[in-house]
Parts: sequence; C-alpha cells; structure tokens
Amino acid sequence: MSVVARPAVEDVLALPAALVEVAPPEWQDGNGHVNVRRFYDLHMRGAHAALTAIGLDDDYRSSTGQSVFSVEQHIRYLDEVHVGDEVSVHLRWVARGDKVLHAMSFVVDRTTGRVVNVLEMLEAHVDLTTRRACSWAPTLAARIDDAVRAHEELPWPAPTSGAVGVRR
Repeated sequence: MSVVARPAVEDVLALPAALVEVAPPEWQDGNGHVNVRRFYDLHMRGAHAALTAIGLDDDYRSSTGQSVFSVEQHIRYLDEVHVGDEVSVHLRWVARGDKVLHAMSFVVDRTTGRVVNVLEMLEAHVDLTTRRACSWAPTLAARIDDAVRAHEELPWPAPTSGAVGVRR
C-alpha cells in the first residue's frame, strides 16, 4: 500500500453518495466551523448506508446473528466545513479478507467543491453470540468482492494511510 495525496473531488463525486445533507447550526463549534465529531458521525452514517446497500442490514443480523465491528480507523481532516455548506459522503471499497473488510469514506463539501475529510476503516465480521470475528457468508463475501473489484478499476488510487489494511 502506498500513501496517496487527497483525491480529486471529481473522482470522489463519481462514487455514489451514501448521503447528502446541509450542515445545520448545531454542528458548529467554538471555532466557527463544523466540529470534528460531526465528521465522524457523517462517516458512520455513510458507512452504514453502504453496508446496508450490499446486504449487511437488520435482516442479515437477525437471520445470521452476524454483523461488523470497527477494529481500526484512520481519519484525516483536510479542510473546514461551515454551517450551511452541503456535504456528501462517498464510500470506496479497498479490500476484503476472510473476516475483515477495508474501506474508505470521503466527505465532500459540495459548496466549496473540496474533499474535506477521509476516514479509512477496517471492519471485522463478527458472530454476535461469541463476539468474535468469523468468516463472511459466501453471498455477502461475493457482493463485497464485486464492489472491491469495481473500485480497483477506478482511475485513481485509494489514498490509504499505510497503517490500516487487510493482513494476509
């Protein structure tokens, strides 16, 4: 894995938006910009939407007793967002291991036209009874693999930190 600079906003916007919203006044902190905890919330809501879209949803949890737990993350703050700015969250699938997935979430300030925040994450697939990592269900693994393959073909490299990833 190589560390890559911030991707071009056009590249990130080509990924589907997991969510789009306007930063409300309650997100502002004492420094006059959106507070850091709001970025994390955006990433988590975007990741939830992306995982739900591939089938890791309430039905999957209830029928299999399995879900994902966050096990490692790296966040980069690249620019500010202000109240009233429209933001979107976009997910890029990076890799899948037998029991984990590696993905990146990007926050774009659509008002300023900039990639403002990146969260790199490693999620473990877990058995909710034992609370231990377990192998992916074959159908879910296939969906993740399809998404990873599609994103490997993007014309820009994933800007990974080099610190997070699937260990083989």
